[in-house]
Amino acid sequence: MKHPSKTLNATAFIVSLFAITLTFLSAETMAVITPWLLFISIVVLGIPHGAIDHIVAARVYGLNETLKGHLLFYTSYLFVMLLVGLLWLVFPIAGMAFFLLISIYHFGQADMVSLVNPKSKFSALFAWTRGLLVIGIIIFGHPEISLPIIETAIRSQPEWFSFLFENATVLYLVVLFFYITPVGLLLFSGDLLVVKSRFILESVLLITLLTFTGPLVSFAIYFALWHSAGHVHEMIEYFREKGENISIAKFYKLATPFTAVSLLGLLLLFFVHQAYAFGDEMISLLFILISVLTLPHMFVVDRMFKDKN
Repeated sequence: MKHPSKTLNATAFIVSLFAITLTFLSAETMAVITPWLLFISIVVLGIPHGAIDHIVAARVYGLNETLKGHLLFYTSYLFVMLLVGLLWLVFPIAGMAFFLLISIYHFGQADMVSLVNPKSKFSALFAWTRGLLVIGIIIFGHPEISLPIIETAIRSQPEWFSFLFENATVLYLVVLFFYITPVGLLLFSGDLLVVKSRFILESVLLITLLTFTGPLVSFAIYFALWHSAGHVHEMIEYFREKGENISIAKFYKLATPFTAVSLLGLLLLFFVHQAYAFGDEMISLLFILISVLTLPHMFVVDRMFKDKN
């Protein structure tokens, strides 16, 4: 991680170490707080970090802050969401595959811009393998937890699921190998934006977190403190480069309307879950909703990064 805020870097480091330590000392306690970690990560940082996409899009796509400009943005944004939702509805396996693919790209790209010179010839390789590391370990580090959630989301259990279960350890090692390769190249390229020791420590901490704390805890911490918090700072930095001085407080103020709408949706999901006791279906539904939101958000962020570079 490489956030402009030393406090945020320290928070991510301490929370990760705490989660790893608690997992080893008291797995039962970690199991109790896991739903709360997931909820907090989505509500406090996950949702707000995408709740000002309409403002960012107005800058990167040259849209006017008019009714016509807003209608153009929201129509396009909702249309992309609808397409992803229909893909999940009609072809759930394809929906899951697409979600994993865009998550690999999106997570990897966001981490790459904070760690590696975007002009490096290894930047694209690192971005893809970094995203593969995150998603790959979440799936293959604890397949007994992650695969049933995927099975529920795609509403079936394909024959190749048994292959994933039986070869999860091998696939985990393959994911590590594909990450270590570009890391080795970067260490000797001079293209890192952080010192080598810090880069190595960050990678070891992330791999340890993803491996030992389980898919839900590791996703919650990574999504909140690595990914979403990093995006918030990237967006604030982007606005400042455009001559707009936006603080953290102002960012959250701008994000409040769409955050509130999303929270109402989450609250509705919670009551549905309580009423019908869906179990893993609730978690699967959350990830489907995240995937529906990720693609249009990714378009906006990708354009922002290109505009900055």
